[in-house]
Amino acid sequence: MASDQKVALLDHIIVLVPHPELKDPPKWLTDNFNITNGGRHADGKTENKLIVFKDGSYIELISFIDDLPENRADHWWGSKPYGIIDWAFTNQVDYESNYEALISRLADAQKGSSGTYSYAPPQLGGRIRPDGVRLEWAVTFPTNKEGTDTETTRPSNLPFYCHDITPRGNRVNGETEHPCGAVGIREVLALADDAKTGVFASLIRAAVDSDSREQSNGNGILVGTPYGAPGSISFITPVTDAEKEEARLHGFVLKELKFNYGQDNGLGGVIFKYPFQA
Repeated sequence: MASDQKVALLDHIIVLVPHPELKDPPKWLTDNFNITNGGRHADGKTENKLIVFKDGSYIELISFIDDLPENRADHWWGSKPYGIIDWAFTNQVDYESNYEALISRLADAQKGSSGTYSYAPPQLGGRIRPDGVRLEWAVTFPTNKEGTDTETTRPSNLPFYCHDITPRGNRVNGETEHPCGAVGIREVLALADDAKTGVFASLIRAAVDSDSREQSNGNGILVGTPYGAPGSISFITPVTDAEKEEARLHGFVLKELKFNYGQDNGLGGVIFKYPFQA
């Protein structure tokens, strides 16, 4: 089941916003969520704030400081538009062992194909919290190499991994009671090109080690959360002309988040997407 230790745990979702919006979050956000100050990252280019949930997952609101083009330059998210731009998982395996297992699973998932997807070796990173506590971690990013290109790209259809070097509780801390009642991320929804959904699903199952049939709920891929109810990754079929064009151009776009609400866990509640609701 998705609660087994081998299945990766949804760690956080990254949402890029303009710097003024990070400094002064819009009313819809503050009406529904308690936001915790994060800090500036070690590269000095970005800073963040967090929406932390009881299940251990969180939403990271991130901005390039002062929205300066030079802070976007050569950054792995520098070309991204505002919105939900990335997603991270973690597990109980050390980051070096996880990397070895990860590239092996992806290679197996691509047998008989061109095998263009893989992961780059882990990179060390960190930030300093406003209270001066230093955080350190290792991140493992997906790669894609198409045709005869010599350079790899960061594909959006695969998550990256974040492994803590300093205690995870130092990185993931903050107010977990929210006005909207959300206790965790129930579902990550991605707009996907119909022709590629099957391939994307296979790759994601390999990436998060959720490859057995019992770990699929029919509509999506079941995953774990650090200490809460399981979550899932689901696909949105493009319906409108705009959605079809977006799917055609990008293949895979992270679009929405739905939440768990504890015992009162109906299908209602707020839906998180960008731009934020008025």
